[in-house]
Amino acid sequence: MRQTRKNARIITDYYVNMKFKEEDLQEMEDSAKKMEAQFGQFFDQVIVNDNLQEASAQLLSAVHRAQDEPQWVPAIWICSDTQP
Repeated sequence: MRQTRKNARIITDYYVNMKFKEEDLQEMEDSAKKMEAQFGQFFDQVIVNDNLQEASAQLLSAVHRAQDEPQWVPAIWICSDTQP
């Protein structure tokens, strides 16, 4: 991530073209680790954006699989026990 973000810049509403600081990169890495630890069981695939074309192809493939394959969701999401 550090290598791919070496020359990248943060673009926000209040400040444009601010380079990523080491603290920004560390915060991203820490957040990613927390997400994976807490929610990793819900991930079907992890896409690493170190090559834009390859990452885009992986994302498109994952979207197609999600559309074509049956998906598990909690029953509460699609039906309710409280019927009038």
